[in-house]
Amino acid sequence: MCGIFGYISFENNIIDRKNFEHSLQTIIHRGPDFQKSCFFNNDKVALGHVRLSIIDLSEAANQPMAVDQYYVIFNGEIYNYIELKNELILKGYTFNTNSDTEVLVKSFDCWGEECVNKFNGMWGFAIYNTITNSLFCSRDRFGVKPFNYFSDSKRFIFSSEIKPIITYDPNLRRPNYHSIGLFCREGVCGEIPETWFENIYRLLPGHNLSIVNSKITISKYYSYQYKTQKISLKEAKEQFYELFIDALKLRMRSDVPVGVTLSSGLDSTSIVAGIRQFNTKELNTYTAHFQDFIDDEYPTAAKTNQYFKLKGNSVLVNYGNDYIENLNKIIYHLESGHLSPSIFPMWRVYKEAKKEVTVVLEGQGADELLAGYLEMCVVPYLQTKLFKFQFRSFFINFQNVLKYSYFKTIVIYYLRLMLPYFIRTLVRRYILNFEGILIGKLKGTKNTYSPVCKSESRLARILQESHQTILVNLLHYGDAISMAFSIESRLPFMDYRLVDFVMSLPADYLIAEGKGKFLLRESLKHILPEYINAENKKLGFPSPIHEFFIQNRLMLEKILLSERTMARGIFDKKKLKKFVNSDLNSILEPSRFLFRVLCVELWFRMFIDQNQQNEDFKMVDEKRTQTPD
Repeated sequence: MCGIFGYISFENNIIDRKNFEHSLQTIIHRGPDFQKSCFFNNDKVALGHVRLSIIDLSEAANQPMAVDQYYVIFNGEIYNYIELKNELILKGYTFNTNSDTEVLVKSFDCWGEECVNKFNGMWGFAIYNTITNSLFCSRDRFGVKPFNYFSDSKRFIFSSEIKPIITYDPNLRRPNYHSIGLFCREGVCGEIPETWFENIYRLLPGHNLSIVNSKITISKYYSYQYKTQKISLKEAKEQFYELFIDALKLRMRSDVPVGVTLSSGLDSTSIVAGIRQFNTKELNTYTAHFQDFIDDEYPTAAKTNQYFKLKGNSVLVNYGNDYIENLNKIIYHLESGHLSPSIFPMWRVYKEAKKEVTVVLEGQGADELLAGYLEMCVVPYLQTKLFKFQFRSFFINFQNVLKYSYFKTIVIYYLRLMLPYFIRTLVRRYILNFEGILIGKLKGTKNTYSPVCKSESRLARILQESHQTILVNLLHYGDAISMAFSIESRLPFMDYRLVDFVMSLPADYLIAEGKGKFLLRESLKHILPEYINAENKKLGFPSPIHEFFIQNRLMLEKILLSERTMARGIFDKKKLKKFVNSDLNSILEPSRFLFRVLCVELWFRMFIDQNQQNEDFKMVDEKRTQTPD
């Protein structure tokens, strides 16, 4: 896992080498082990790389890596690099390193742009052909790794993070009010092409980008399965188990220590249970622990550690006097806000994990793949029963669902998905009471991005939509926060073979007996503890932020109602003050909206305000000598 930064001039302007190398240092946290920049074509092309050594720790695997006429900068992992390497050797290729980077480049030389379809991994990379002066870039199928870029008629600049781009050219530090408004209003962030900076975009997951003769072409190379296959439940369970165990084996390939983030839930427990089928070595796990919090996950995680003979690490999370200081650091790495306060516990977990491991396996992606968000998935699932006149099955499943889920919650989730935009606006204005707070350039922003969901199954279409929206947003902050501590996060449930297989299965294999993730429970029943497999309570990543805000209303007022914040002209002071002083224990969760507004204001202070523009340089200088707190 690393960081990439590149620049291509379309005209005769020369790249400022000193500025380029200085800008590269803003992502040194992504790659503290080695940094290098290379310049080509009379300083009209530049490639920079910061390396976190995971596979092949030798100097020969450093980047930018030269392979024949190609130079590559690569962020991510190609987990099946050994198998691809053997295939390429049979075709006559020879290798000078044991790295997946060299395999990536020679795969491109062999199969061209189609090489990405052979990769099992996560990536954001760029390959420069010194002979043709062309560039080929790609982002992995599901957006685990980032790829940001700016382009105009004169240049193309790209990077794993936005900081190098806006450091090289400070004129690009302009807020994108449309994107910020979407975040405040509906929690939309990392899943859309727009970033919080005007004219700086993300390459969407499953897309390639090429530059030939100064012309930029973006093309989609990956699409979800849309056909539902005929397969027995027994066969589906066997195939899922085999794919899942192999996904784990591939992701345990590492030349540095590996750990697991463990919750009380099914997903992360499935990972440690699966690993124990082929690996009995000592394995560190890390669990966020909230004292005196009713939904604290550590007691169950501790039980799991004992069950599988794991080395458990409890990470105590307290919201103390350093909350704003740490949230500033988080926003620095996110380069935006995030809709969930759970980023704070994750920050603590990665900090603790870094003491002993460099790679962690995590359960991200299971909910969006296997119908883990039951309340969101159950309506389209039951609709299919009705449309097929399966009335008996409908009533049986509906009764079973109500054993584990509240009808009111199901209705709320369904309305969120199905209500037209103007109705959702009325809900935010008159029920949630925060629409009127957003004024000026944040007023009336609307999301026009629509993911492609073509499956024959109604349930699969919902899962594919959440895979391209909710999940990509979660991946955005997962990458940013893990890389803040130079940790590589690996996600077995996002193995593309697993995704393709599950997306082709009948809906009854995912939801049954009133529970989601039915296939996962059944496939791993023989290796999971009964207390995990039987549990259907969905905690997510608990974060008692409302309690902290109740105790710190004066802090909120000091920041959110300050002259500095009000001068932006994007928040109504009177309505915001009323919201800050409202009942933060309400079931409408006003604390979550306040958290978004707080993120926005801190982001403006961090990246936009004139007297704050050097703050990121200060933070980078600190990172050269110490790990972030």
